[in-house]
Amino acid sequence: TEKVALLNNFGGEPYHRTSFTLCSPSIHELSVVASSIAKAAIARLDLTVHQATHPRLGVVDHISCHPLGVSASLGEAASLAHAIGSCVGGGPHPAPTFLYGAADGGGRRLADLRRAFGYFDGAAGGQWSGAIRGSEALRADFGPTDVDERVGIVAVGATPWVVNFNVLLNSTDMTLGRSISKAVSQRGGGLPAVESMALRHTGGLIEVACNLLDYKISGPDAVLKRVTELAATEGVEVKQWYEIGKPVDVMIQMAAETLRL
Repeated sequence: TEKVALLNNFGGEPYHRTSFTLCSPSIHELSVVASSIAKAAIARLDLTVHQATHPRLGVVDHISCHPLGVSASLGEAASLAHAIGSCVGGGPHPAPTFLYGAADGGGRRLADLRRAFGYFDGAAGGQWSGAIRGSEALRADFGPTDVDERVGIVAVGATPWVVNFNVLLNSTDMTLGRSISKAVSQRGGGLPAVESMALRHTGGLIEVACNLLDYKISGPDAVLKRVTELAATEGVEVKQWYEIGKPVDVMIQMAAETLRL
């Protein structure tokens, strides 16, 4: 559709994970396109034969809705999340769909959902295979109650813009990676508005993968500095770092040009 723009896509091994960044001035048009992509993945893919070094909740791990630019609001992002959740949880190939952030009445975080479903429990050698375990404590906001092991669940939420920033260590020591990951995160007493976990990357090297929940409080430069300092105390160097997707100001410009706003 001419009213929806694909601003970025990212994926590859060893995570076996692909992300798409879509943008539109129309909540309806964007919900239709995002739901169609999710439905196609759910219909075609089987989580029980999936193996990767990145954990996941389901075939469609999560769909995050964000206001982009000064004219968009978090409330509109929440409305978009509800529209997508209703579609993904209904019709052909429905999946248990859980809301988070501003889309959830209680303000549940994505990390809370992931923790409830064992997302952070780890796996032998850092390799996730098969389906997630169910959670009797939570009931889906949309869709079936039972979790199909081929599909898993879908998390759909609304939050301010989140920056995904990863730092690759020149080390294969997962224990060290987890220690650094914990120390850099807010949960571990590190940088505010930062979530992180250690994952095994290409060649067995360890990557500290971070969600910057408010990049204006703790941005990529601050995270890189802290990870570099923590690694240096153990005699380990940082090999490379990168942001998944494009900076928010670049995407705002791309959206304006592509959609002729």
